[in-house]
Amino acid sequence: MDRLAKNLGVSKRTIYELFKDKNELVKYCINRLVENEKRLTEDIINTSNNVIDAFLSRMKRSIILLRSINDVFIYDAEKYHYPVFELIGKQQDENGNNMLLGFIQQGQKDGLLRTDINEEIIAILASEQFRIIANEQIFPPYKFNMADVFENIAINFIRGIATDKGMKIINKYKF
Repeated sequence: MDRLAKNLGVSKRTIYELFKDKNELVKYCINRLVENEKRLTEDIINTSNNVIDAFLSRMKRSIILLRSINDVFIYDAEKYHYPVFELIGKQQDENGNNMLLGFIQQGQKDGLLRTDINEEIIAILASEQFRIIANEQIFPPYKFNMADVFENIAINFIRGIATDKGMKIINKYKF
């Protein structure tokens, strides 16, 4: 809190007048980030030619975001502010699953994503794959960068459910 106050040019007292404790401050900051990303996602969806373009554009945005966040922040948030981390994770899971389910269904209607898959199972599997990115036992930060792990999961996910028509769009992208 001392460093935060110093960087903001305010006193610790000012911060504590706005936030009762560190958990509240972390929750506020993460919620702001989530809301900003939600707006960006809506913009991406509204301006994309199709769901594959939307998915890949969102993937690129997520990689930029992950590269801008210090990996230690995410591990520390989970370790020292677990109730906040868990609550936001649940909200993200709900939003992410609903978005993925809609994405898959639209892609199927457009002939870009396979129809021989169970959309609900695939949405849950994708959500779980993205969740393990922050698991330092599976992907230790000294060995793996979160953005690289995310990119590999996302590319393999979309390729795995794409039709030939969808693959033609995917193959035009530079990763």
